[in-house]
Amino acid sequence: MQLPPEIIKKIIVGSGFVSETDFDSASKTSVELNKDVTDILIFRGLINEDTVGKLVSEHFGVPFANIRRLSIGPEILSLIPEKMARVYKIVPFEVEAKKLKIAMENPEDFEALEFAKRHTSLEIEPYYASRDDIAKALGQYRKGIKEDFEKIIAENIKHIEKGEEEDLVKAAEKVPIIKIFDTIMGYGVSEHASDIHIEVQEDEVVVRYRIDGVLHDIVKFPRGIESAIVARIKILSNLKIDEHRIPQDGRYKFVLDDDVVSLRISIIPGFYGENVVMRILQETNRPLSLEELGLTGHNLEIVRANITRPHGMILITGPTGSGKTTTLYSILNILNTIEVKMCTIEDPIEYGISRVTQIQVNPKTGLEFATGLRALLRHDPDIIMVGEIRDQDTAEIAIHSALTGHLVLSTLHTNTAAGAIPRFLDMGVENFLLASTINVVIAQRLVRKICANCIIKYTPDEIVRKKLSKDLNISLEGQKFYKGQGCTQCNQKGYTGRIGIYEAIPISEKVRILITQRSTSDVIQKQAQEDGMISMLQDGLDKVSSGLTTIEEVIRVVREN
Repeated sequence: MQLPPEIIKKIIVGSGFVSETDFDSASKTSVELNKDVTDILIFRGLINEDTVGKLVSEHFGVPFANIRRLSIGPEILSLIPEKMARVYKIVPFEVEAKKLKIAMENPEDFEALEFAKRHTSLEIEPYYASRDDIAKALGQYRKGIKEDFEKIIAENIKHIEKGEEEDLVKAAEKVPIIKIFDTIMGYGVSEHASDIHIEVQEDEVVVRYRIDGVLHDIVKFPRGIESAIVARIKILSNLKIDEHRIPQDGRYKFVLDDDVVSLRISIIPGFYGENVVMRILQETNRPLSLEELGLTGHNLEIVRANITRPHGMILITGPTGSGKTTTLYSILNILNTIEVKMCTIEDPIEYGISRVTQIQVNPKTGLEFATGLRALLRHDPDIIMVGEIRDQDTAEIAIHSALTGHLVLSTLHTNTAAGAIPRFLDMGVENFLLASTINVVIAQRLVRKICANCIIKYTPDEIVRKKLSKDLNISLEGQKFYKGQGCTQCNQKGYTGRIGIYEAIPISEKVRILITQRSTSDVIQKQAQEDGMISMLQDGLDKVSSGLTTIEEVIRVVREN
């Protein structure tokens, strides 16, 4: 049972962390956008999730259970059937002296407490946990899939009747093929994979997951059933089953337990057969706040100051897979109120946002970024998001949009924040227009986070220390280093999840002059550092000292030579 809004207001406003005006504004937005009011407060940066948890637990007079990173044994989970745990939104996490500790969103849900008591014949001790933490903990019921993954695949392969020219539609609808595909998907979601790769080799088919930005081989099976699996994927995503010679792109949405999961599917013809990549997008996840993305200190102040400006341009740069789109979506959700009109042109649309007009680029019909952006300007927008600026037409329209009173957000593929300026000028944009419109340029990368369950302090080896002190000219004095030893919770990897490292350049008057002079990125970078910019490397080192990531990760993604 969800906590009523009036109780949430009493708890949060009464604590003094959030003013009644800010809460009422967030509450109004939450109703209009059909989101939880605490989610609105969190990604507006008014309060963080742990603080909400502690305040609610104090209000109810029960302990706060931070079960986000807790690994719960199957013998504990089995005390409450998964179906009923999802119905009542409760998670058993510890048994102590015939007393069962249960995390729940509403500690006053007496029906849930009574069920747990009757079913387990144990004394129940309620704890408060956030909705997101409970949802993640409920995912641990899927451990059965993890343990039996290869067995399920092997058993179903045995039951497949291989025919030389079997009808692919019929094959794709057979129970073994369905079970194999569903198991691959279920295991991928439970492992928090961002992408699932199905690659056809000469003698076998390899299934790989990208977890925290790194690919891992998961399972291999013999050739002979890959056509039926690909056909199953094509049927679900409304693609042409009998087309094997050209690439195809599709989408598919399904519900796994309480998670709404969207798949963005790409199929290409390879030498040995069709290869598939499925991008996993979990729609039930709330947008991350700026702090949760990894923005802190000076960088956070710069971003917060610039996203509230009424017009101008905000640029986010970085290579593919560096989290630029996630940052854009988080900023859009912060700005998304009923007082503004927001429009986007994207390729592809990764998440649907309530009350935002979103256009999908479609080159086949002539709908490119530039033509879509022109059309959006006639829709009376206040805020425009352009998925990527790739050419002169798009760049010029975006610049003129920012000049005429719109706030424009977009991405660019450059390695540094300063590198975005020469890139724009190379596209043919007038330097004086660029200097007048850009508010801030943000560069980012993603680093893997150290597993909080097995983190230890350590001293890096001599090679790393030499690279830091000599090659990168970084002082090691006072620098702390941490790593994950590896445990069952992180599958012995030492990492769970990812976080961003950033550098942000607000366009000062001195930087504007350099833009009008068509200065190089090195000159702009030097001026930005004199203005107080924190480099991406330094931001990474700060996160190393805080125990969020390892020095090896920072060096890997920043790639300074």
